[in-house]
Amino acid sequence: MTRLIAACLVLAAAGPLFAQSPVVNAVVEKRTPSGDLARDIRAAADRPTPAWVGYRVPIARRSDAAFLSYAGCCGQCRLAPSTDLVVLARVQRGEVLELRPIAVDCDMDAGGMPLIWFEPVTADASIAWLNALVTAPPEGRGRIADQALSAIAQHAGQGAATALVKFAQSGTTTQMRGRALSALAQRAADQALPTIDAALQKDPDTEVKKLAVTALTRFPNGEGIPKLMDVARTHPNAEVRRHAMLRLADTKDPRAVDFFAQILLK
Repeated sequence: MTRLIAACLVLAAAGPLFAQSPVVNAVVEKRTPSGDLARDIRAAADRPTPAWVGYRVPIARRSDAAFLSYAGCCGQCRLAPSTDLVVLARVQRGEVLELRPIAVDCDMDAGGMPLIWFEPVTADASIAWLNALVTAPPEGRGRIADQALSAIAQHAGQGAATALVKFAQSGTTTQMRGRALSALAQRAADQALPTIDAALQKDPDTEVKKLAVTALTRFPNGEGIPKLMDVARTHPNAEVRRHAMLRLADTKDPRAVDFFAQILLK
């Protein structure tokens, strides 16, 4: 009971700050970021006990008005579309131990831990810091890299698309390139199609080509179906053609039904 009362007092004292963050039950310290967000977060992380750092940026929306979310929603979710993405990182001894990209509508309990809240943070500054997490040395960092890539994918603006194109083209692992292709496809076809087409033609890994095929099914409003049919007809790799056929069948799109009818009637 004493702890609950203390947490309520903290929330009351924070006042307008918690209009900026979905985190509850936290000891909040608000900071204004410098021109180097990565340095700011390293400084906040330089402590012997765990803490959270966080900030908010505009969230991406698909061309069909859905908003992009890969992290799911914890606690209360509202029916109105979310406007912002909150990026939360659990830090200790200069390291990022965990990363949580969540919609601002979700409530998150910090369990009484400190929360260093940076405001305002630009999307470009956020993406630059997250880029560094994606490309950090792989020893024990795979989960953080995946979470950082997911967070980038949920940022609004061209900076996020540019970063995803880079990871789709030159990511060091099959998983990284595939995840970037999938995230690009969910943003807009005109941004994603040239990169997906390049992966289908030039990526040396057949598994990445198959992930590029799957990405075509994630385009909003079925915009990837024509390219998917083209891949199923003409791609030089038989395994990729077969994968495109399977993904077309999964779509149940009327154009796919006509495509298969034409093949069977030949």
